[in-house]
Amino acid sequence: MILRVSMKVRDPRHVAAVLAEIVDRPAVPAGAGWVIASTQGPDLAILERPEGAPSSSDSGISLATPLTIAEVFAIAGREGWPARHRRPPGTSGVIELLLEGDSRIDVLTAEMQGA
Repeated sequence: MILRVSMKVRDPRHVAAVLAEIVDRPAVPAGAGWVIASTQGPDLAILERPEGAPSSSDSGISLATPLTIAEVFAIAGREGWPARHRRPPGTSGVIELLLEGDSRIDVLTAEMQGA
């Protein structure tokens, strides 16, 4: 059983707050970072990435959201984070979101999760 997944970013407090908004769960301080507790899977720990360390763009994290595609894109736009809606064959798609412009996660709306 996986209990926690972590990722490292430049501004853990800010990234945790934005991701908490996307998944509609609280972000709480925990140890050296922030945690978003899950109701159905592993918790997500957001930790500080040391200066000069490479991004975690290949970490492969997917998040479910109750938000619409437009709402996720509005948050990404507000933050200045690149996002794109990608539709691999046979799927309803996925939103690729680059946290802080360089750490990729996938966000799936309810419609995308049903496919």
